[in-house]
Amino acid sequence: MSQRVLLVVRKLSIGGIERNTINLANVLHREGHEVHILVLKGGHELTPDPGVHVHRKDFDKAFRKTGIGLLYDLATRALLSPLMKGSGFVWRGWYGGRYLKRFVAALEHDHGPLDRIIMRGQGAFETVWSWRDPRLWQVTVSWPGEYGGRLRGFYLRRLYEGKQVVCNTPNVRRQLEEQLAFYGISPARWTTIGNVCDIDGIRERANEAVELPSRPFVVQVCRLSNVKRQDVLVKAYLAAGIDEDLVIVGDGPMRPHVEAVIREHNAEDRIHLIGSRVNPYPWMKHARLFILSSRSEAFGIVLAESMICGTPCVAPDVPGGIRNVLINDQARLIADDTIASLAARIREGLDNPPDISADPELYERYRDTRIMEKFLALPVTP
Repeated sequence: MSQRVLLVVRKLSIGGIERNTINLANVLHREGHEVHILVLKGGHELTPDPGVHVHRKDFDKAFRKTGIGLLYDLATRALLSPLMKGSGFVWRGWYGGRYLKRFVAALEHDHGPLDRIIMRGQGAFETVWSWRDPRLWQVTVSWPGEYGGRLRGFYLRRLYEGKQVVCNTPNVRRQLEEQLAFYGISPARWTTIGNVCDIDGIRERANEAVELPSRPFVVQVCRLSNVKRQDVLVKAYLAAGIDEDLVIVGDGPMRPHVEAVIREHNAEDRIHLIGSRVNPYPWMKHARLFILSSRSEAFGIVLAESMICGTPCVAPDVPGGIRNVLINDQARLIADDTIASLAARIREGLDNPPDISADPELYERYRDTRIMEKFLALPVTP
């Protein structure tokens, strides 16, 4: 039976949270469901298939335009935020939830009742945390940082107490459960559902003609950031002593630092920073190996996407879902979290790569239709 589904996301820029939202929207629409996406802050790099309804509503801007909202915002920034560091989302999400309630009412007036609402990413939770509805499930793709004092518990209670929570890997769920239990916080329901991969679409897009390096290469597709640790990638790549070039697909605030590290090692002719690409899959398909170097990785959708393209993956054993994604023979390419170990796994991955084609369940478990059915089966009654 067809359902009417609202997906809520903070932005539609290039990133794992955003790509998963688009993938879920597209498969729902393709399978005959009515799909709406609410974008809370912006981003236009990614767009869903025609027929998916996209609504852009910045509740913060709308509230500030009321005059009272502007005074409220100034007062909380000047008085409360300095006293309670990191509390800005609490005061914004209090009224954001009320705006979301009004948006849903208007949407249902125009289109009919919603069957379920799926919100992805902590940035979205923070924007509208005060709204509760039995149809709402919030998908968390990470655990919220280090433990702290009572103030930390106060913040987490706003986001998770009595909420219905989906985690994208068993390890993320375990880590989040432990942290919430430490503060005595109890979500109403828990479940685990993996990320969404449009396997057929990825393979089709991987055949797009692009300008590839003339030499064999290994690849990373990631935002250039502290968390992704491209400095570690560069050092491990050079320590591996391999003949292949390294292509880094992505951009971000750490690009100047990464460029400096490359220059420091006189590796400009072998390491290629090609910037962000909406379609990174041709580089994944034609690479001999995909290398991740993050300090933590809740899921690592690029790992699943690389395996869909037929390319084996190397990744460090860091907090998050790496060991949930790289299973079976792929697990032997999980490195200790050191440059030397990552270099050794790079060499092993090139000398003795796992046979991805012999183990399709590595990625079939994330097929969009399978994941969609799990979301459509989530309970939506109190």
